Amino acid sequence: MTIIFMEHDFERAKNIKFLLCAFALLSGLKINFHKSELFCYGDAKDYEDEYTQLFGCAMGEYSFRYLGIPMSYRKISSKHWRVIEDHFKKKLSSWKGKHLSFGGRLILINLFLVVLLCLC
Repeated sequence: MTIIFMEHDFERAKNIKFLLCAFALLSGLKINFHKSELFCYGDAKDYEDEYTQLFGCAMGEYSFRYLGIPMSYRKISSKHWRVIEDHFKKKLSSWKGKHLSFGGRLILINLFLVVLLCLC
């Protein structure tokens, strides 16, 4: 999955579509726009039909989850973060530090610090 963020600018959107098609031709990978979704907010909401026609994909609805994290154009509430925090606590509690290698312990510590920074 790839997420592309951009400001509302239809000419730039045409350039993005051109770049995606050029990437597909050069790499041999096919981009399936029919499985893709487009999310608009702000001024771009008035141009949803033009964007969906350009990219050939459906309009998605907020809020959705990406890698288990709720995505929205509004601030995510602490209730949603608590669910993620509880999920990490559950996963981390099952790991036993004494069974991990030095590298594994380092990765575990780094992951924990990243989660703490995200929750602040």
